Amino acid sequence: MNDSPRVIIGLPVYNGQNYLKEAIESVLAQTFTNFLLVISDNASTDATEAICREYAEKDDRIIYHRQSVNIGCAPNFNFVFEQYGKNAPYFKWHAHDDLIAPKFLERCVALLDTNPEFVIANCRAIAINEQGTQIGTFDHEIRLSGETPSERFWRSLWAGYFTEHFGLQRASVLEKACLYASFTGSDRNFAAELVLQGDVGYVEEYLYARRDHPDCYCRIKDQAEKLAFFDPKIRRELWRLTGLIKMRAYLDAIVRLPLPLSEQIRCIRMLTEWTLRRGIESATGVGEKFGDQFRREFAANREWLDNAQTL
Repeated sequence: MNDSPRVIIGLPVYNGQNYLKEAIESVLAQTFTNFLLVISDNASTDATEAICREYAEKDDRIIYHRQSVNIGCAPNFNFVFEQYGKNAPYFKWHAHDDLIAPKFLERCVALLDTNPEFVIANCRAIAINEQGTQIGTFDHEIRLSGETPSERFWRSLWAGYFTEHFGLQRASVLEKACLYASFTGSDRNFAAELVLQGDVGYVEEYLYARRDHPDCYCRIKDQAEKLAFFDPKIRRELWRLTGLIKMRAYLDAIVRLPLPLSEQIRCIRMLTEWTLRRGIESATGVGEKFGDQFRREFAANREWLDNAQTL
């Protein structure tokens, strides 16, 4: 095992036997080889443990850790960074059902090495189904890059689905951020904390594949079940407070992180606008009727953002 890896890859997993081998193989096939893959098995009850131990025995760049009980998705994601991720300059989370192309690390490491202002290096992404067949791309989604913290924050609020939290990230920036919290959609708050601290760079190649399949988290409809997925110790009825919790977490990040006062004011204004519009959307059923179209059309309108930036 390399004692000084430049990249730590954290792979949290729970009952991932269907796609885990492919995910691990995509990491081991990287042309950039100076990495450590840390797998945290969340007390899986299927063949996940056997698969992980098999690969760990064959490749000394793999560390396998098994949780004694299911601690939930958010704590398991945080575990791999908190326990191992600070031991290298760059860190990446890797989902057990997703894939990265062989050049992913090579391209992203080079991007971060040559652009100190970037806190995340990401790439173009495709969507695949359970068989691994491409079913689309994410080219239509809003990127989180921008000249100012407030612009990047605005983008993180209104993006439909983003893959930046699975990009290559600076560990020093992660240490200053609150990681995944135990509420639904906390990945958005986490992404906002990162982009408030720096910009996002993109490799213009399709190097990441996000898998959509019947068992993935995004297919869960019941909000209480989603909350339990994040953290089984949380009372399920608290899902009703998710909006309030998310807004408070956003506000905490804006105030806590070292932003200029003018940028803090812009971000707070943007957060207020987002909260009001999402509240109206929820109360009127617009979101349920039109889905992401409402948010995407608003996000595409630069006029409001331009006005906010002049404050």
